[in-house]
Amino acid sequence: MIKISLEHYSCISKNYEKSLNAGFKKDNGIFYTDIKLASQIMEFLSLPKKSIILDPCCGTGNFLTVAKELGYEKIYGADIDKCAISLAKKNIDTNNIRTLDTLGNDAEYILNKFNLSEPVDAIIGNPPYAPIAKDIMIDTSDYLFLRKVKDSGSNLFIAAMYKAFDLIKANGTISYIIPKNFLHVASYSMLRKTILNEKKIVSILDIGKYFKNVRGEQIVLTLENSFMNDNNISIYKYEDCEIVKKLEVPQSFYKDEILLFSSEEDFTIYKKLEGTYQKFSDVCTGYVGRGKSKSDKAIVGKDIRKFSFKNIEVPKKGNKVFIQNIYSAEAGIIASFAGNLEAGETVTVFTDGDEKMCRYILGFLHSNLCNYYLLNFCYNNSKLTMHTDAKYLKKLPLIIKDNTFSKIVSVVKSLEKIEYMSDSWFDMMEALNDLIYQTYNISENERLHIDLQMKSIQSKRWHNDK
Repeated sequence: MIKISLEHYSCISKNYEKSLNAGFKKDNGIFYTDIKLASQIMEFLSLPKKSIILDPCCGTGNFLTVAKELGYEKIYGADIDKCAISLAKKNIDTNNIRTLDTLGNDAEYILNKFNLSEPVDAIIGNPPYAPIAKDIMIDTSDYLFLRKVKDSGSNLFIAAMYKAFDLIKANGTISYIIPKNFLHVASYSMLRKTILNEKKIVSILDIGKYFKNVRGEQIVLTLENSFMNDNNISIYKYEDCEIVKKLEVPQSFYKDEILLFSSEEDFTIYKKLEGTYQKFSDVCTGYVGRGKSKSDKAIVGKDIRKFSFKNIEVPKKGNKVFIQNIYSAEAGIIASFAGNLEAGETVTVFTDGDEKMCRYILGFLHSNLCNYYLLNFCYNNSKLTMHTDAKYLKKLPLIIKDNTFSKIVSVVKSLEKIEYMSDSWFDMMEALNDLIYQTYNISENERLHIDLQMKSIQSKRWHNDK
């Protein structure tokens, strides 16, 4: 057989993926990992050369092609797509690639199909991610398996994770590209807790929005099929096409949600804020949620500016704050005191019986500290457009101090009156940030870290550099 170069095979794989119907790919969660990323992940894993490696959802076989190029001989692959498997077989001279449903069949059946008498050393790859519904199902009579998958988020990648636990030997390695939101979305909590309590998380590599046509961001989650009480999770980030280590976090630190801290400074600030203050949900006990008004006069998200509205004056009295429901890292929170105005569905509303408390919280929401916390610890470092829904707002740390409360309320009232985004407006914003940092006992070094991070993320229009 004539060996096909990695570059040439990469083109073949990409062309095949492009030939698939876009709707079919999306519905079935089919997005192949290119040769470049597969190569970097395989080198990053540095598996022993004698490892028995299985990619249960191998597609056109990019991971296996790289593994073979790196000198691994005991490689196995499976996929339900006959055409993709045909391409993989042409490039990889082995009889160990099968057209096989690895989600619907049990582990013993799958291993027997490969003439393997025991579980494998390593499972790698990029399983499909798509919600399991009427048109996307797993063909199995194993009710308990289906029940477990449903209770853990009802997604194909969840099924692939559970199946991997059955196919891997004790102390073996599982390394899968999966959605980043697995780390914090509530519906995935059951599997997440199982992993935290029963597996050793070796590393989490944040690859961000690497797959352009895939909704959301992705991570490479690498587990060892064992458990160690004092394990540290190594957190990496994919930056400028390189894998960069950020820090290590004790696995015992996490009880459910897994946050991807970008630095030791972020980890320290998070622990400081979490260990000291109440949450938004403790202080703001009124309504927090989407606007419901269908009136033509109802305020919609695009009507709101920071501390004001585009076409109407800010009410003087009332008990509501309106927030643009669409949140972008470039702009941060955009909200205004709304008195007793009505809000449409593109607005997040919170109410409080105390008008001063509304303005105090409004001041905090616009601060660098709040936006830093939202981005890093509520949205888990995602730079995609998010929503200012109640589940995120209620996590925010809030503290009320007598020596700064009235000052913050006064600054907010001034920002409501000053010409929008004038020099005076930016001066007041700086004064607001000073007061918030003072209130939360943020040190000068911590402030510098937060300010630099927010300045690098936010649009230049929100920074009046003189």
